[in-house]
Amino acid sequence: MSESNPTNAATAPVPVRTGTGTPPRTDAVTARGLALHGARGLVYGPVDLTLPAGALTVIQGPQGAGRSSLLLTLAGRMVPDASSELRVLGHRLPAERRAVQRAAAIAGFAGIDELDDGVTVGDTVRERLSWLAPWYRRVPRVDQRTFRELALPVFGERPLPRVESVVWDLDEVDAMLLRLTLALAQRPRLLVVDDVDQVRDTMRRSTVWSRLEAVAATGTTVIASVSSLDEVARTRWARQPHQVTLATGPHAVPAPDAA
Repeated sequence: MSESNPTNAATAPVPVRTGTGTPPRTDAVTARGLALHGARGLVYGPVDLTLPAGALTVIQGPQGAGRSSLLLTLAGRMVPDASSELRVLGHRLPAERRAVQRAAAIAGFAGIDELDDGVTVGDTVRERLSWLAPWYRRVPRVDQRTFRELALPVFGERPLPRVESVVWDLDEVDAMLLRLTLALAQRPRLLVVDDVDQVRDTMRRSTVWSRLEAVAATGTTVIASVSSLDEVARTRWARQPHQVTLATGPHAVPAPDAA
């Protein structure tokens, strides 16, 4: 969807304070003049980004601001304008996009990782594991123990759905957490999550944010999008995430005291 040509309002990241025994911050994403034009005009950008590895970044922007396209670009699934400079996980894009695709997983994208409502949780997980396994390896039926081992890092203390449950019967939080579980089965270094506010209720959405924080705490870089421009400000965080706001012009807002 086209939008007016924004002014690049990228804010330089806060200098990292290091001391004896403190390793310097590494960055999962660095971008300069990152932009994408389509047949109908500008999709997003230009934007400068410096996003830290092993942290949660929240991309906020209204419908049509290019959030989904930006996330897919960072995951190596879309090719930006030729004038863009972009490195993700140390790989230059789009030249090394295959390496980024292997290291990045996606969740929450309409038309890409949507769940089949008529399939059980167990069969949904088995299908994902079969896709990830070598062609010669048969993946057995997924029992509750196998699902627990896979899903526990995502669901945490939240009760797990039964593998016999049909996806249709899952509430919106469990459906989103299942999509995250399927994405993390790839064991990615980078997880990008679109449209977190498809979980409509603010309080219930906070559960998803807390679980994304938990995933990032394990060392996986997480970049997630939401349509609300004040989502970060009105959400309670264990640690303030980094922010990227896509409105009249994309600009990055580093988290306070980020290291």
